[in-house]
Amino acid sequence: MAAFNIQPIYIGALADHLGFTPKQLGLIAGVEIAGAALGGIAATFWVRRWNWHKVTRIALCALAIGNIASAFVENYELLAGIRFLTGFLGMGTGYAVVTAALSDTKNTVRNYSFTVILQVTTAILGFTFLPTYIAQTGISGLLIPLGLMPIALLPLVQLLPPGSAKNIADKTNQVEGPSIAIWLAIGCMLIWYLGVGGVWAFVERMGVEAGLSTVSVGHGLALGMVGSLLGSFLAGAIAERRGWIGPFTIGMVGQLVALWYLGQLYQLNDLIIAVFLFNGTWNFCIPYIFGLASKADRDGRFIVLLTTAQATGLTLGATLAGTIAGNIGLAAVTYLGAIASLTALVIFIIAARILHSEN
Repeated sequence: MAAFNIQPIYIGALADHLGFTPKQLGLIAGVEIAGAALGGIAATFWVRRWNWHKVTRIALCALAIGNIASAFVENYELLAGIRFLTGFLGMGTGYAVVTAALSDTKNTVRNYSFTVILQVTTAILGFTFLPTYIAQTGISGLLIPLGLMPIALLPLVQLLPPGSAKNIADKTNQVEGPSIAIWLAIGCMLIWYLGVGGVWAFVERMGVEAGLSTVSVGHGLALGMVGSLLGSFLAGAIAERRGWIGPFTIGMVGQLVALWYLGQLYQLNDLIIAVFLFNGTWNFCIPYIFGLASKADRDGRFIVLLTTAQATGLTLGATLAGTIAGNIGLAAVTYLGAIASLTALVIFIIAARILHSEN
């Protein structure tokens, strides 16, 4: 999901260099995530059976080819098709393997927080250097580096386990079946990401609408994303020692404050503070959903649907936010995020209580 972390830069580049409308921007952002969602659904059939090394190499190659090809396409329909395939074969497939591998570890919350730290570090570098580079080179200055990164990661595939540590044929797991808490965790992720995805896809445009230059917004987003590192570190440090409901609730309240601040942007400092809090609480809460789902998923097969939930939420969120931005205004997108966050909080609390009663 590292590419998603810098999606505001990509959306901004499409608007500035190709002249796409807000609705088109939302659909372009959404179609790639739709492909990732379908990739996650497909993974439920193979993730505990196929060799993870081979699948991950295929996913990385798909990301490389899709991103580099997109750098040379200006046609809206063709670009949408390429982004869909990149999402399905690259993002959805690769992220399913990572999710399954993390769910096999003893401390899912802590270990997932470490992967978030790596993604955020990459995004901070992107926000720091890419806006200036894109201004000089065009949109290829973003997509070609994103195409080269997966190639550089190919030698690291050997660090992954070759396959699943869980056996889906285990009779005990089949008799028990999945806990209802796993489906609630998936629903929580879906609804929450509908709001998060809608806001994040257009946060760069919010800064520009407030009168800031694209370069200033990029640097502001980079500084603000330091909050993501702090949030991830805190989640890893606290892990499950304080339970799930308390930390998650605190994180969601903080996100509501961040959404209010995003609707009140006047200068660069406002953007930095809002993004710092938004990303900090976002990346603090994610590991807790994965941790809860890992405990609730008895045979380890359905947790990959969290990827689908993320992707589907991002698709619907980006598309809905694009429509809201075009018809009402960018500030109204923050209300979408607030409603989604409150709903996700209620679902998470119910799921945690059900899982606690089952154990």
